[in-house]
Amino acid sequence: MKYLKLSLTGLFCLVSLNGFCQTKTDAKKLEKLIANCVEKAMETSVYIIEWDTVKNKVQDGIEEANGFTGVVVSAEGHILTASHAAMPDQIYQISFPEGKKHIAVGLGRIGIQDKDTDYDMALIKIMKPGKWPFAKMAPSSELKLNQPVISISYPGSFFKQTPNVRFGRIADVDLTDGFIESSAKMEPGDSGGPLFDVIGRVVGVHSWIKENENQNYDVPVDYFLKYWTALNTAKDYTEFPPADDLPAVTSSIAMETVPALENIAENPTKYNRSVVVLKSSRGVQQQSILGTLFNYGGAEYIISKSSMVFNHPLLKIGAGTASVQVIKRDRENDLVLLKTEKKLGVGIRLKSTAENPDLKQKDLGKILISALSSDSAKVGVLSAAYIDMPLNTSKGYLGASAAYQDGKITLTSISKESEVASFLKEKDQVIKINGTVVRTASDYNNEFDRYLAADSISIDIIRDGNPMHLSVYLEAEPTVRHVSYDYAGGRSVRSDGFKHVLVHDAAVRANECGGTVFDSTGEFYGINIARRSRTSTIVMPVAAIAKFIGDSL
Repeated sequence: MKYLKLSLTGLFCLVSLNGFCQTKTDAKKLEKLIANCVEKAMETSVYIIEWDTVKNKVQDGIEEANGFTGVVVSAEGHILTASHAAMPDQIYQISFPEGKKHIAVGLGRIGIQDKDTDYDMALIKIMKPGKWPFAKMAPSSELKLNQPVISISYPGSFFKQTPNVRFGRIADVDLTDGFIESSAKMEPGDSGGPLFDVIGRVVGVHSWIKENENQNYDVPVDYFLKYWTALNTAKDYTEFPPADDLPAVTSSIAMETVPALENIAENPTKYNRSVVVLKSSRGVQQQSILGTLFNYGGAEYIISKSSMVFNHPLLKIGAGTASVQVIKRDRENDLVLLKTEKKLGVGIRLKSTAENPDLKQKDLGKILISALSSDSAKVGVLSAAYIDMPLNTSKGYLGASAAYQDGKITLTSISKESEVASFLKEKDQVIKINGTVVRTASDYNNEFDRYLAADSISIDIIRDGNPMHLSVYLEAEPTVRHVSYDYAGGRSVRSDGFKHVLVHDAAVRANECGGTVFDSTGEFYGINIARRSRTSTIVMPVAAIAKFIGDSL
């Protein structure tokens, strides 16, 4: 405790960030604060997963992507995390953002509900002696309403070496229920991750969420400090252990507050005017999605999200519509190129040689604006730059299981929520999928691995002795029942299987994809291609768009 007391003495002093309260808020100033926090704090956020040291692998029964997050807070390797994720004496592998991996062990755990206050705390420690990078801790009791905070952790919808960055503001300073409330978005996988102030100090540890994306709850660091001695003992506490005496706060922390990002970022109208609305239908299903108008080689074209644009789409113009022609689809990037005879004259000028913005770690936290119409936008920050997203939840899903029975591949169950429930029946015998003969249950299952959500396929079946030929559209794999999937608009049908894309944290709905994304200076970054999760929207960058148009014409 000696080391922490010394650190606390240094923490509880006056810190001043001048500018936001006295002058007009400047987007660049806020971006610089976020960048400084990321530079200091990124290396302290670690990915944690249960580890079998005998087999030198992830523990049996645990998926490698099902880990959680923690933050190193001492040079000796103490890691703060959440009690709902960690257990005493459990062996873990922890991974630093630069790629180094080490073994750690679970210490104390306090997961107790006391009247109206919940406690969700656990401590892990790196076993190898060393001098580890760590973040200082700041008293959560000194937080201010609308104070800026930054989340740097590992959301479960991404499986990558580095954490994602998210921005938020403190929404509630009443800590009597045991939690800090902020708008810094989190989801499963972020559990135990750090919430930083803008100077890179830990103020909270990620715990739980509500349905609204802006309602996110962190354990105050004060609670970890209060029970620091007890948490250093490997024990699962069922009642409160003795508390430590903490040094008194010697002076208030003068941390500035900021308005919402929408009130900080400039909103260049030249890119908002390039956003259009596309409508299309497939049977009884009506679809609406945004598109972006481009001027390429002197002609006007529209780019949008292919899986959300059905055949014979219409361009919404005022109260009416105009027909548009589908020129080409890019299945890999989920892009569609369209042409309209209407001369709108507001397209973004794009050259075939257009290059992506040069983005590094120092640019994480950069403010990004997603245009939705001529006068509305959503604003977030850059969470990750130029990452690959392996195909996972966007694999084609039929919603019907099959087994080998009486020499035939026979449907044994059909999900009531699936689209095919209205025309496939149990005991239907499957003969072909997209013209490929299926002879075994493995053939049936493996065939769907070739397809993406929203792909159209044919199925040849025999029902009651009668052959039938059906055409169906595949869905995405259904989500599990969890509050993290209850956000407005839900996940895009096609939300992964992309390469070299950007990630930001604006709450762009699935049917708001297809619109432009630019930074606070007006530089064009690309279009929103998917809502991936509660915390993230995916951007297809400008170079991929330029290449697609050039290759298509």
